[in-house]
Formats: sequence, C-alpha cells, structure tokens
Amino acid sequence: MGTSSAVSFMSHRAPGLRCPNRCFVVGISLAWICLSASASALDVSDYKWGFNGKVAPHRFNVLSVLLNNPTPQPFDGNVFLRKSLGGAGTVDATLVEPVTLAPNSSKWVQFYPYIISEGGYSSENWRVSYRGGSYELPVPRIAKYQRVILDDPNSVSARGGAIKFHLPDNLFPPFVTATDALQLVAIDHVPRWEESRRQAFLDWVYLGGTVVVLHDASGKFPDFTGPLSVLKTPLEDQMYGVGRILQVPLTRPQFGEDELKQVCAGLPKNQPALNGEKTDDVVDHVDEAQLKQLQQNQSYSVSEGTDPFKSNSFLSQLKHMTKPSHNWVLLHLMFWVYIILIFPGCFLLGKKWSDFRVVYAGLLGTVALFSLLFSYVGQRGYGEATAVHTVAIAKPLPGGQMDVSSWSNIFVTNGADYEIRHNAFGSLYSTCNEHEQVKGEINNGAEAVFKVDIPPFSNRELAARAKMPIEGPSLKIAEIELNGNQLSKLEIDVSGLKPEDVQKQYALIGNSFYLLSWRDGKLVLSTETGNVASMLRIQEKQNKYSYQYGYPYDYGNQATVAERYTQMFDLLLSRSMSVSRMQDAELFRLPPNMIRVFLYAKLPSDFAVQNKQLGNQEGRVLYCVNLPATATTSP
Repeated sequence: MGTSSAVSFMSHRAPGLRCPNRCFVVGISLAWICLSASASALDVSDYKWGFNGKVAPHRFNVLSVLLNNPTPQPFDGNVFLRKSLGGAGTVDATLVEPVTLAPNSSKWVQFYPYIISEGGYSSENWRVSYRGGSYELPVPRIAKYQRVILDDPNSVSARGGAIKFHLPDNLFPPFVTATDALQLVAIDHVPRWEESRRQAFLDWVYLGGTVVVLHDASGKFPDFTGPLSVLKTPLEDQMYGVGRILQVPLTRPQFGEDELKQVCAGLPKNQPALNGEKTDDVVDHVDEAQLKQLQQNQSYSVSEGTDPFKSNSFLSQLKHMTKPSHNWVLLHLMFWVYIILIFPGCFLLGKKWSDFRVVYAGLLGTVALFSLLFSYVGQRGYGEATAVHTVAIAKPLPGGQMDVSSWSNIFVTNGADYEIRHNAFGSLYSTCNEHEQVKGEINNGAEAVFKVDIPPFSNRELAARAKMPIEGPSLKIAEIELNGNQLSKLEIDVSGLKPEDVQKQYALIGNSFYLLSWRDGKLVLSTETGNVASMLRIQEKQNKYSYQYGYPYDYGNQATVAERYTQMFDLLLSRSMSVSRMQDAELFRLPPNMIRVFLYAKLPSDFAVQNKQLGNQEGRVLYCVNLPATATTSP
C-alpha cells in the first residue's frame, strides 16, 4: 500500500516537476537565439574605395562601407578596419568607427586609411570586422588623380557623357583632409549636404580643385544658394582660391570627350597602365618609346608616375633625431660575465657541491639576475628626454583656418598608453607602418584621437592631416613689377612671423622660382633660381635614386638635427605642389595674376600634439601662401 501510494504520488507530481526544467531549457534557447542574432547583427552590403573606386598612393583615402542590420535588434558597437600585407598578420594600427544602427536599417560608414602601395594595384589587404563577423575587401586599383560626376542619391541621374565615374553626393567626405585624391568634380544639381560636407567641398575647391558646373535636366544651371553660391559665378571660368569653377552650358549626356579634354588640358594626368590594360581614367598620352622607358623605370623601382616622396622619407629622418644611446661597452661586458657564470661557473659549482639543488638554484638565480640587469641597462638611455620632432606643410583656408599635413616622431622615456590628438577638426592619423602591428587604435574624424602603447625608450612615428584654427603669417604685396614674364621687383609686408624664425623663403610665379631675402622686416626679391623642374631637382633624383624605400639622404647617422631639417625642405616643397614627375613639373603653372610664397620656418606651438606627457616639441613648417599679383608691367 505504501509503495503504490508513493508511486501514485510521483506519477501525479512528475509533470509539475518537469515544468520548471522545460521552462529553463526554453529560456536558454531563446537567450541563445537572441545572442546569436545580436552577434551577427551586421553585414556589408556595399563598399566604395576613394571617389571613383580607386585609391591614391601615399595619401589618406576615403573608404565608404554600407553596413546593414537585418535583425530586429539594434546594433551599438565598434566597427574596425585592419590592414595586412601579402597575407601576413595585421600591420599598422587599427582604424575604429563607433556605429549605431536601428533594427532593419542600413548606413554608410566612412574610414580614412593611408595607402602606401604603388603600381597598378594596391598590395595591401583590408578587412572590415565587427561583432560576430568580418568582410574582406577586394584589393583596389591605384589612381593618383580622380575625376567624378556627382549623382543625387534620391533621384535617377541621367547617364552618358565623358565622365565615367559617378559618386553619390552623400558619399563626399565631411572633411577636406580626405580629399587629396580628388582632382575634378562635375555637378548638375544642388546637393543636400550638411554643413560639414558643404564646407569640405568648398575647402577642396579653394585648395586647388576643379569644378565643372553643368546644366540640369531642364537645361539650366543649378540654383546654388548660401555658401555654395560661389559656384554661381558670372564668369565661365572663375578662380576660387587656387581652384577653378567652370560653367559649361551642357547637360551631362552632352558633355563629351572634346569638352573633357579641354577642361583637363592643364591638369596632371594618371600614368597609363604599363601592361597595356585599358582604363576609364584620363591618362597621359605616351608613344611607344615613352612606354618602354616607363616600363624600364618600373623594373628599376623608379616610381615615375606616382608620388616617390613617401612618408618614410620624412619619418626615417625624424626618427634619427632622437635615438637612445646605449652603453654598449657595459652591455658586452655583462654578456661575457653572464656566459662565464653559466659555463663553466655552474659546472664548477656542481663539482664543489654535490647537491643538485644548489646547482639549479645558482643557475636560476644567475638567469633571473641578468634578465633584470639586461632589461634595465638595455632599455634605458643616457641623457635622452621625451620629445616630439615634426615637419609640416600648412596652406591657408578661408575663415582663419589652415590645412596641415604633418609627419612626427614621438620618443618617450616612460612606457605608457598615450593619446595623440591635435587642436583641429577632421584629423586623420596613420603610422604608415608596413612591417609590424601597432598596439593602438585610431578614431579619425571630427574629434580624432590616436590611442597607442609606446614602450619605454622607443619611438612612434605617425603621419597626420588636419584642419586647424590657425591663421598663420599674414602676407601682403607692397610692390611688384613684371618685365614680360619675369619678376623684376617684389616687396612683401610680413606680420605674424619673425625673420629669425624663417630658414628659407622663395616665391613662385608661373613656372619660375625666385629666392627672397629679408630687408627691414620685409621680404624682397633676391635672384631667380630657375623653373619648377630645376628647383625640385626632378631629373637628378630620377637619375640617381631609387624611390622604393623612400628618398635616401646624403647624411648618415652623424647628421645634426638642423641638417636633417634642411634636407627635408626639397621633399616638403615637392609634396606641397604634388609634383613628382618631369612631365608634371614642365606643365605646372600657377594661375595668372597669382604668386605663391614658400616660407620654411620654426614650428609654432599651435601645431603641437596636444599631450602634456610628451614634453619638448620642435620642428619645421612649410607655409604655402598664395597672393594676388597685381603687377605694374615694365616697358
């Protein structure tokens, strides 16, 4: 009776006992489903390299990635862009962008990687990764000069015309610092841009971009208002800063090859593919003999047609300005003492003491002691201090701003996680590293910061591009006189810059350089130094040097800091003009009635890295200031 009652009791209670277990299993399953959905919340629906699907070498480029969240859960996290070379591990620092995506939505996210490759295709592999997944991007092609026509993403744009590459206007970057690769833009509508993209576009034009304004579908020019009203020029060909605004009364299908060739007549062009591969880019016209010469240059690692002045050309020099001076005599002495203590020291200890524990203790003690000694003596320097050395190129922008490209080397005596940032908008950072992974993350953009781990007594190189709230020196032409095409007299009033802080000063008009000198606090004409090609020594560098590993300097490790700064002037000058080929140097012309003044001066504190831990900061900056040349012509 008792047994049957117990069985009956258990049979009645079994369903009730199983219910909590069943609920527990169902809960775990639901949680796992939700976690799995959240873990794989994103996928890459589309991407676009640069402005026309390509990238410019030795420049910051824009990468637009369309992220899609197909799940009913929101996504809030970081998306990463990592670089590798030749299938090896990750190199350089990781680029990171915080992303928030609503359920079942998509969003364009833009990264700003620095491309170090040359040739027809990039040798860099890039991967976008996010929580629960990743996407390997196809290798992009190289194009130093890019030309596009803007499309309205909210309407169907007409096709046809000579410009083959289309860019939705919402993908134009919101920072002028990311527009190095862009040369020409055709536009036939009023973009719906927020303030940052609108200003970035205008800054790009001011720095030298070319805009072709076309008729819209109704046969009229777009009605630009507000800041974009500068595009509504009364002239067919108008200057804005160093840039050009052209009004062409044609629709995009009517804008043909002849019109495009006429617009691009004075612009540098991309080098044709050496393997004969066809391209939609506007390229240099070369005959068979020239093509063979280009192919021979490539076989000898001469980078004719790309920018040979790699960031490494600056960073290697800056790195040599501060190096730890190790006591090699002491280190070698310690090494031989260590070897002797291991053998025959431990052997003799074993013969004297038969207890193996004594021998092991002596061996381990010797290893531990000398590990500490080598670590201490090897990592410390003698008289070094934390310091930052920088060279920069600064170009004025409207509104008391400056577009600044800089290269810095940071040497620290105390290892730590450092935050690298500038007092700027739209800063872009890269270590330009081709060989090793950098333990750090870069968040480019409006409030950019580079967080990096720097070991004690070591260097961290970086390239930066930023728009800084700096007015720079003020220059005004007091007197100028031309004798034909030659500058015969020039006097410039200068404020905001002391003569003793300026190392070199030149003026450029047309295709001719002139040396300037100081007199009573003013810049005056000294002598003519030659054309662009001779001033930049393009042919000499092509004949003498291989650019595969950056520009090789004449000085060795014994060069002084001042000598290294002096040597970098030529490269900064070439970089500021974006001239690296003989053909580009011969074609280069400043717009009529314009003179450009180059001042190579001490780096002001406004350009410094904003981190009090970094101690002394010094460097040089090349100011590139354009002035209207309203001249009196001599008879």
